[in-house]
Amino acid sequence: MKKYLVLILLISFATNAQNNENKWVVGVSGSLVRFSNINRVKDWHNFQAPKINIARYLFSGLTVDAGITLNAIDIYPFVTNNFSYNSFDGNLRYDFNLSDNHLVPYLTVGASIVGPPSTIQNSKSSGVLNVGLGGTFWVSSHWGLNSQISYKHSPEKVFSMTAHKQLTVGVVYSLKARTRVIKSFWNRRW
Repeated sequence: MKKYLVLILLISFATNAQNNENKWVVGVSGSLVRFSNINRVKDWHNFQAPKINIARYLFSGLTVDAGITLNAIDIYPFVTNNFSYNSFDGNLRYDFNLSDNHLVPYLTVGASIVGPPSTIQNSKSSGVLNVGLGGTFWVSSHWGLNSQISYKHSPEKVFSMTAHKQLTVGVVYSLKARTRVIKSFWNRRW
């Protein structure tokens, strides 16, 4: 019973941490990529950590998001990756003007540059198009839980990369309080 009471109190006192007043959010997450093209990669799963992103709220439910996915942490023997996966993503998100809610679902569209897979000789980085959906649950005015699934489409002419899905789960932090501290410091100093 106490667990439910604490959860209800957290939800009732939480405020959204990204909207017109709180523009900047940073996040860290883990990522799982699934390839299923039988010509190049056969049902492979890759785990990546960390995925680091920064997002800025623009206006009317639109947010621009940039992220980098690195294959920096191995969790052997639990997950063994067949090859290294790194990417740089740029996306535009639309949250249906629900930025002031505790749960903020969104749609996303954008592009990525995915590093060359080590399993294909002479492979090069590839550009892919992204579409996806996700959501952020704001636990407090600064902290939120975020999850997103993206489909990354690779043109058939690209030999190095195939279309794949990416699932990310992580935490996000609103920089509103930090921005005030930086502005206050800057104004006093200069």
